[in-house]
Amino acid sequence: GLPGPCGSEAEVSAIEQEKADNADRRTGRWTAEETAYVDQLIANFETGCLPLADGIKLNDFLATMLQCKQSRLTKKMKNAKLSTKAFKRTAGYIVDQNDARNVSGLEEAFFHSIICHQERAEIRFHMQKQWREFFSRFCVLHGQPLDADAWLSSVEEMERRASMAKDAARMARRKLMIGKALSQDIKNTDRGVFIERSANDMNADSVAAACASSLIAAGMPQAATGFSADSEEFLSLLTDKSIFDEKEIDKIGTKQPSKKSIVASPFLDKIMSFLQRSGIAFEHVDAWVPSFIPSPGEGDVGAGNTRTKCRLCYAGSATADVQVTANGRHEPVGNEELFNLLAFGDYSQKFSFDVGCGLPGRVYQTGIPTWEQSVHNAPLEHFERCGGAVQWGIRTVVGIPVPSPKVGRIVVTLYSCHDRQKDQELVGRLCDEFTRLLPSPKWKLVVDLGLQPPPPVAPPAPQASATPNQVGRGAAPGAYNNNGNVKDSRIFEVVSLLGEHMPSDASSPLANYLPGFMTLRLMMLRSSRTPEEEELVRTLLDSYSSYSAAGRSTADIALLLARDCMFLTQQTAVSQSQQIMPRQQQQQQQQ
Repeated sequence: GLPGPCGSEAEVSAIEQEKADNADRRTGRWTAEETAYVDQLIANFETGCLPLADGIKLNDFLATMLQCKQSRLTKKMKNAKLSTKAFKRTAGYIVDQNDARNVSGLEEAFFHSIICHQERAEIRFHMQKQWREFFSRFCVLHGQPLDADAWLSSVEEMERRASMAKDAARMARRKLMIGKALSQDIKNTDRGVFIERSANDMNADSVAAACASSLIAAGMPQAATGFSADSEEFLSLLTDKSIFDEKEIDKIGTKQPSKKSIVASPFLDKIMSFLQRSGIAFEHVDAWVPSFIPSPGEGDVGAGNTRTKCRLCYAGSATADVQVTANGRHEPVGNEELFNLLAFGDYSQKFSFDVGCGLPGRVYQTGIPTWEQSVHNAPLEHFERCGGAVQWGIRTVVGIPVPSPKVGRIVVTLYSCHDRQKDQELVGRLCDEFTRLLPSPKWKLVVDLGLQPPPPVAPPAPQASATPNQVGRGAAPGAYNNNGNVKDSRIFEVVSLLGEHMPSDASSPLANYLPGFMTLRLMMLRSSRTPEEEELVRTLLDSYSSYSAAGRSTADIALLLARDCMFLTQQTAVSQSQQIMPRQQQQQQQQ
């Protein structure tokens, strides 16, 4: 029978609600394929051969199916009187199979006439969803049983695939933008700026050029480009493949891109919270810390002569949720701006800098903050990531040196998508606040005693004692006690380690620990030591064993031992001074 008035009103209400939502509506010229497909839809609408409820207006139906505004329809079909034609069901479906195949062919031709991959995938998904909703309502109106669970599952699956296709397109766009930024930033002639490039990064430029060439050849402007072939696998999920293909679903699940791949440290989280709480107009922050990497010297032969070199490396980033606009208003960071900031953070982690090179390296070397504006127009010698600034809209960069009790100094960099005027008072405030937020190390000396020593064995028969010169010629004198017996083989290793990594340049970041290197090495080289020195050496040797067992590099072990030596020596001096003061006071009172 004919559908009742309640069903028609519900159908019309749904169409009106869909019509009220004007977001993401299609605009632009009509293609010949779209015109032919719409003409066929109008013909089937007028003959009542569609699974629709009675009373739907033709203009509402076409605007809903094509996902466009009605003004686009009226401009194309001025004399069609779309708003005066209402649907009247006859058969409710296309009876002739050849006619049905013809409609399917026209629909597929319309899809392929859309050049942009993302727009094609979205309109395909939208029309499939609309036809399914129309059909489900049609079944309900006529009392046809419908498996609600299976139906909802299939709808959720289609929506999940559409979301994944958008994520894939977004990731493809990020990859192309990284390729374009790298193509500009690798032209930097500064040898102290290092860029890590993967195979995908090196191919991104050619992929972007190929996509742009193909779209331009098809008649689309270059500004419309933005997707690589990698996104086709996701975009193809919106075709007529089976929704319940488990193999395809598993294949999709393993490749779903994450929204945020850069995890901020607690220190950066505190900085971002402070910026947001104080209304400071920067939307992105990252940190650069010194790291000591192997650097073979000129003329060195063999791996044993490899030296370490200080390099500023990326240590994470954090992005704000609220931004301060040019007129001083606080507004949420939009999806596009959030994407740009996260992508710039992903791009920045490909960089590292020698001391004095790049903005982080210069701030680290001088210890002086810097405020740079219009970095997207700056030369590479001025801002080493200007290619990334152009791609993701970075305008202002501020570098803040932060003293660190662990590594001497780190660099915190603030970024904004707006031109921010220099504010020296703000810079001083940031320096003080970041220093306060930086966690201070709490020293706790852990000594690894190892396994329980075996029980002592009976001493061997007395023999002529060997002198230190007879046992191990060329060994360190401090390796023997006053009787000439070998004391601890670890002393050889520590003395060699300290000599290999002892800083020789006053500008080196390790220069502050030079007293620790020299004090410990000379103490171990001496053939006789005081009881206090013997206790200090034993403690540091146990620390050496613990650091070695933890798998640390030789450079890190040498630095940690020098730092431990300075700390313990200072503690010993403080303790001795505290003991001497009461004695002096007693002597003064007796006098």
